Amino acid sequence: MIASGNRPLIRCSSLGFDHGGTTSPKLGFLKFSASNCTGKDVRSSFVAPVKAMEGPKMSYVNVKADSVRELHHSGSNTNENVLRNDSDGESINQMSISGNPTNIVWHKCSVEKIDRQQLLHQKGCVIWITGLSGSGKSTLACALSRGLHSRGKLTYVLDGDNVRHGLNCDLSFKAEDRAENIRRIGEVAKLFADAGVICIASLISPYRKERDACRALLPEGEFIEVFMDMPLQVCEARDPKGLYKLARAGNIKGFTGIDDPYEPPLNSEIVLQEEGGVCASPSDMAETVISYLEEKGYLNA
Repeated sequence: MIASGNRPLIRCSSLGFDHGGTTSPKLGFLKFSASNCTGKDVRSSFVAPVKAMEGPKMSYVNVKADSVRELHHSGSNTNENVLRNDSDGESINQMSISGNPTNIVWHKCSVEKIDRQQLLHQKGCVIWITGLSGSGKSTLACALSRGLHSRGKLTYVLDGDNVRHGLNCDLSFKAEDRAENIRRIGEVAKLFADAGVICIASLISPYRKERDACRALLPEGEFIEVFMDMPLQVCEARDPKGLYKLARAGNIKGFTGIDDPYEPPLNSEIVLQEEGGVCASPSDMAETVISYLEEKGYLNA
């Protein structure tokens, strides 16, 4: 089994695997102790997917990146790392973990985006809602998702705070981590759009460079930027999470709008603003976005 990404491989003896007398490989889960494996700093026990092989051959198990893999470094091989199979002397070429995936090839599937869109009767796209904290991004995202759901359309909301509970829980709010947070969400949003889903991304995303990089991931017209153009004083007066108060007190550093800049979009597809000092309701703003989707043909396939 080839390693996924830069996750290392642990080599484990197939002794003790229950093959059930069959000659075909099996997929399953096995719980075993680290003492059965070649490697260091492996957890004492874990459950990992395994592929059981026949006879004396070895089974390779994907585990966490803090484990180690047995590698044979061959200067004559074009790949930097080679995984050796001791049972038959053959070597399995592995991609270098240097971050340059030169030997990765895209595998094309017979079911494509257009097929998924026809199944869902909609066109996949990314609605990217940006604005200051407290501008109403998450509220709009949920109202928009509800409005589209009531029309029989499949959506998914990628909320900036929610994503930090899981996928991006390892990232801080330093500039480089904020950029990585946006990059990851952009890549996930792209996958949802490719699946035919209307993906609603709701996050501050304060810098044009990162937003434009996410736009560039998608075909022309499939990235719909919605700018919640609310004045700072309105957002600060709302302060639903109490973050502005903490920032003003100096308890939060680098807070967007206070001591870190927000770069407003220059060419958003949709701009939502107050009119005469009055902000439209979330459902009304959602209808504005839905009208745009209808006009551009995203609610049909």
